[in-house]
Amino acid sequence: MATNVEKANKAAEKLAETTRDSYQTVVNHTVGLQERNVRFAQGLVDDSIKELRHQVESNRAMTRDLVEHVEKQREAYQTLVGQSLDAYMDLAYAPLSYYKEGLRAAGRVAR
Repeated sequence: MATNVEKANKAAEKLAETTRDSYQTVVNHTVGLQERNVRFAQGLVDDSIKELRHQVESNRAMTRDLVEHVEKQREAYQTLVGQSLDAYMDLAYAPLSYYKEGLRAAGRVAR
């Protein structure tokens, strides 16, 4: 039969073993949490970088489109100003053209 000392030693061993198992469970759980947190943080960083790159490319495309539209507007304004200036000049010189034609007609009549 086991003596009281042997029983106490076995009880102490059992306590140490269960305590070790408990600590091992906590450590494993903590390591698992840390790994998940690292993956989560890495995912956030990766997703943020991807989103920022997408936004940069989207802004570049929008800027290119705006530059094209501005160029078309500039050309349209140049055309409008040129045609307006031509129309104004025609209007300004209309009396002179009319007078010039009158002089030609008078010259033909005089001959």
